[in-house]
Amino acid sequence: MMWGTNKSFQKCIIMIVIVMVIITAAWNFSIQQTMQEMSDGYYNVIAVLLENVKKQYPDFEEERWIEILNKNELEKIDGHMLERYGIFPQDMPILSQGRYQKEILIVSNFLLIFLCIGILLLIWLYQRRRDKKIGELTSYIRKIEQGIYALEMEDNKEDELSGLKNELYKVTIMLKKAAEQSSSGKKALADSVSDISHQLKTPLTSCLVLLDNLSESEHMEEATRRKFLSEITRQITNVNWLVVTLLKLSRMDAGVIEFEKNIIYVDSMLEEVFENLALMAEWKQIQLNKQGMSNVVMYGDKHWIKEAITNLVKNAIEHSPMDRQVIVHVDDNTVYTAISVIDFGKGISPKEQKHIFERFYRSSTAKEDSVGIGLALCKEIVERQNGYITVSSEEDKKTTFLIKFLKS
Repeated sequence: MMWGTNKSFQKCIIMIVIVMVIITAAWNFSIQQTMQEMSDGYYNVIAVLLENVKKQYPDFEEERWIEILNKNELEKIDGHMLERYGIFPQDMPILSQGRYQKEILIVSNFLLIFLCIGILLLIWLYQRRRDKKIGELTSYIRKIEQGIYALEMEDNKEDELSGLKNELYKVTIMLKKAAEQSSSGKKALADSVSDISHQLKTPLTSCLVLLDNLSESEHMEEATRRKFLSEITRQITNVNWLVVTLLKLSRMDAGVIEFEKNIIYVDSMLEEVFENLALMAEWKQIQLNKQGMSNVVMYGDKHWIKEAITNLVKNAIEHSPMDRQVIVHVDDNTVYTAISVIDFGKGISPKEQKHIFERFYRSSTAKEDSVGIGLALCKEIVERQNGYITVSSEEDKKTTFLIKFLKS
């Protein structure tokens, strides 16, 4: 499979074989040239020897010397005479030149062949291991396409494919988180649509029932009629508040709201908040008190920050018993400006504190007509203006919502 499908591997092997053939041919040519030079040297030695012998024996014919040199029985001449003078065959390369040449060529060719086979085997094993890893990565990518994000990292080593595997693992984690967020986002969207539908359906149904009663009962008592009209007004007001708040949240999610960066006089802003909620506080006999530092100045979008604090104070009034107080405490330093809203109601359990800022979450102490998006809106407003919001509560004692706007 590896040879048949991997074109690059085929080209690599062919190139290596070609190079090795060229090297082998060059090596044999080099050996032959060296041996030829040695033969020429030996030939010259014999020629010089014959010249010297001829000078000593001028009567000996040259044809006779050639005949003796070319005799087949030359190799059978007794060499004991030379040995008596300390000259042995192994000491005379001229006597074993041909044999050495053949042995060198044979051994060198065998070594080159084994070297070529060894290199090809190593390349084949490396490529096989590489193809196996690539196959594993390909299989894993297919698993990712099917939504399976488990990747084994125990066999990771320091090589280029392991680096690729590490990067793939990082991408896998990102894809897994994205998939989980997408899944949770879809679920949250479905839950939100369901909650919105419920929040709209209930008051609208109530309004329709009341309007039917008003239209069918021409002789209804005036007090009852006013009560019905008051209830319709209240329900429509709640629906209007819900729609407006949802639009604000959706605009924030879409990123179309640009928060301004202006000077905010905190005392003046809190006075406006207290004025807007004065009737609500008076109806429950709640006293709104400001404590802490005065003449604090901060930077941000006054409209949105005032809305966030208004929601917190309104929430504190709703959860406070009759004839109590709600405290807004202000603190300021070189790092942040802090605004705390404190009420002395039933409090919030530790379990509910973890979810209190989630959209459409309603605590066990929430009113029946509570929607559960006021605190979520506060959180969005604060966090988008370089701040954060926290809650601390002691059941049946007090609850504190703390906002800190960091100074950058």
